[in-house]
Amino acid sequence: MSKSNENLNNLKFDCQKNKFYKIGKFSEMLRVNVQTLRIYDKEGILCPKRSDTNRRGYTDEDFARAKIILYLTRGLFINLNGVKLILKFLEKGRLKPELGLELIKDMVKSIGISDTEITNNLKRYNDDILGIFETL
Repeated sequence: MSKSNENLNNLKFDCQKNKFYKIGKFSEMLRVNVQTLRIYDKEGILCPKRSDTNRRGYTDEDFARAKIILYLTRGLFINLNGVKLILKFLEKGRLKPELGLELIKDMVKSIGISDTEITNNLKRYNDDILGIFETL
């Protein structure tokens, strides 16, 4: 076992069945640049577990959250501060997922993005976005 794999295995995590992905593999899975994930970590919207040597280890839950972030930023053109706010409301349970999605759609419409564009973006980022919102 390589030193980096050993470090990721040493991550403290509640559930042993979860798999950890290194930042390179995780960025490939999401089709984003590694730097994007580092920015998300720095901004506090996608914070992976860390090994003893400070290497990032991403989980399947992180993958679901990243898909939401990508949908909001790339699909609906919401900046990272807006994403932080939306995620906080969803995490605190102050906003039901189905209402959250409707609110986001309304916000985006108010800045001139058409229903067709929103629908196309929804399809592009999978039809299971609502299910992912419910996992927060």
